[in-house]
Amino acid sequence: MYRQTTLFTLDQIIELQPLTKLQAVLTFIDYSILLQAFQIPPHKRGPKGFTYEHLLNALIAMQLEQIVTIKRLVKRLKTDPVFRITCGFDALGKTPSQATFSRFICRLSNTDVLVKTFQRMIRRANTLGLIDGTYVSIDASKLDAFEHPLPKAKIPQNNPEFPNWGAKNDTNGNMIKWFGWKMHALVDTSSGIPLAYIITPANVADMDIAIPLMEKLKKDYDQLFKPSYYIMDTGYDKPLIYQEAVTNFDAQAIIPLNWRNTKIPPEGINWEGQMVCSMNFPYVYGGNDQGTIRLLCPHVHQKANCPMGSHWCTDAKSGYIGKVKIKDNPRFVSSPMRGTPAWYELYNMRTSVERFFGDGKEHYALNNLRVSGIKKAKVFMDLTCIAIIASKMVKADKTLNHAA
Repeated sequence: MYRQTTLFTLDQIIELQPLTKLQAVLTFIDYSILLQAFQIPPHKRGPKGFTYEHLLNALIAMQLEQIVTIKRLVKRLKTDPVFRITCGFDALGKTPSQATFSRFICRLSNTDVLVKTFQRMIRRANTLGLIDGTYVSIDASKLDAFEHPLPKAKIPQNNPEFPNWGAKNDTNGNMIKWFGWKMHALVDTSSGIPLAYIITPANVADMDIAIPLMEKLKKDYDQLFKPSYYIMDTGYDKPLIYQEAVTNFDAQAIIPLNWRNTKIPPEGINWEGQMVCSMNFPYVYGGNDQGTIRLLCPHVHQKANCPMGSHWCTDAKSGYIGKVKIKDNPRFVSSPMRGTPAWYELYNMRTSVERFFGDGKEHYALNNLRVSGIKKAKVFMDLTCIAIIASKMVKADKTLNHAA
């Protein structure tokens, strides 16, 4: 009895099959910085081990395939030859152990290799026309720590590398608490691609990281991106954020007001944050002249029926016309003005950052950290963001090829 030999090897069979999502994503990963930083000396004797490129492939595949632990990743590589070949390992050769992956993750956590890779891929995505950068959204999301929760009294004070307790309202307004971290992200609203992100203990306030994110975007990309609007939710309503956006970034912050314990609004402002006339009617937007907003009489422009008429303020037929500068009071003076359809249209773009967090947690295992310490947790944030950018490039490439 004779065994019939196959006409094709497993590698050849895989090449004949349509690209899977994992295979497509891995073709867009930039390995140049990794290979340059982790060079193996040519004079080193003995086995060289597994290539760093293939180890990185496996970790990115872990996020894409939502493999929850390194142990399961190792098992998948051993038992699934297609998965093993896709990551770059030999079909019948050895696969990395848990210890190998642990050492690799530890080494990544002590370098900026993944961060630089992420930034290079952002620049490439920009050249492909995927990123607009005019409108960006900022928010934070909870990440549960792998460490066992501790009582507040036993948590080291003023240690930015130790997880802590955090609390915030979910989308339904319910208060949730967790022990771990916060991922603060700045996302391009047109593409949903993260441009900058920072990880902190969960007790750090969202508003405290808004300006560092804006500075990081400016520093990391040498002013490649110059957003006109930074869009955030009501938790970021802090006067300093508005002022910094105008003064240092030549932009505006679009944030709903949080009056907190305010008893009455400031003079000339209503509870919606709109500038009002002496009869408490919101002014009509008259245009923006290089940061100077024209305010028009609401009675003359038929937006209000003032009992005193326009003559209460001026005898001019055009009615009262005022001018205010955005930089003098950017919390209440903006273009477009608060309360207008254009302002709400801008604010609605904020959902892009929520979609990014949802996508990262549901499809890239971002909410499943299985490593201790903030440095290693950031490694998996880097991997997730790199995988998301590569996925966006895959979709763009398919669109371009289909159009061609």
